[in-house]
Amino acid sequence: MRACLLPCLALCLVSVACGGEEPAAPEEPTTEPAPETEPETEPDPGAPDTTEACVQGVVVAWQGARGASEEVTRSKEDARARAEELRTRIEGGAAFAEVARAESDGRTTAPRGGVMGTFTAADWPDLHAPLKEAVFQLHPGMIGPVVEADYGYVVVSRCPVEKVHTRHILVRYRGARRAPDDVVRTADAARALADSYRNAAIGGEDFVALAREHSEDSSAERGGDLGPVGRGLLAQSYEEAAFALEPGGVSEVVESPFGFHVIQRVE
Repeated sequence: MRACLLPCLALCLVSVACGGEEPAAPEEPTTEPAPETEPETEPDPGAPDTTEACVQGVVVAWQGARGASEEVTRSKEDARARAEELRTRIEGGAAFAEVARAESDGRTTAPRGGVMGTFTAADWPDLHAPLKEAVFQLHPGMIGPVVEADYGYVVVSRCPVEKVHTRHILVRYRGARRAPDDVVRTADAARALADSYRNAAIGGEDFVALAREHSEDSSAERGGDLGPVGRGLLAQSYEEAAFALEPGGVSEVVESPFGFHVIQRVE
C-alpha cells in the first residue's frame, strides 16, 4: 500500500489479490508510460502573523493568585498539574471552548469559551503580558503551552481575529456601571426609553442622528460609532448581539452592566 498526502484529505492506493492462473504478460506499451508525479504536500502556511491576535485561554488559578475566588483552594503545584491535564484533554480532541466554559477559573472569560480579547502587538495589555510570546508563535486554531500568569496557569490558544463594527445608543440607569451621579432613572424607565429609540430607528429615523442626540456615552459625538472591535473586548451580551446582526441591522434592546443598548451593525 502506498499513501500520498493531499490537503485535508488522505487517499490510499489499494491492491486487490486475485485467484486463478497467473495472467499472461502484457504486450509492450505503444507509448511511453506517464512519469511518476511527486506527492502533493500541505502548503507551508508561513510564519504566524505577529501584528494582531485573538487570545483564548483556560485559566487554572491557585489559592492566592490574582483575582482568584475564595473557592479556589488548590496549591500552585496542583494548579500546574491540572492545567497540563486540561491541555492533554484538549489535544485529545475535546473542544477548547467547551473545556474553558466548564473548567476555567477566568470569571469573565470562561462564559465566552475562554476568549480573552483581540490585541495588537503594540497595544498588548500588561495583564496578559506573559501570554504574548506564546500566542504569537501559534497559527489560529493551534494550542500552545501552559503559561504562568499572575492570575493562574493558562492553557493558551490563538483564535481567528474576527471584528464587528457597530453604532449604539446607550441609555443608563441609576446603579449601572459608570453611570454618573446625576442619572436617577430606574432600570425600567431606561428600558422603556431604549425601546422608544429602537422603534424610531426601525421606523426609518436616521440612527446616527438618534445616537448623537440620545446616547449617553462619549460615542454620541460620533453618532454612536464604536469602530471595528475584535472578540473579547465588548460586554458579552453586546458582543453576542452585535455579531448576530446582519450589516445594517438593528438589534433588540440589549442590557449590559453599563445600561441598555440599541445596536446597529455597520455595513
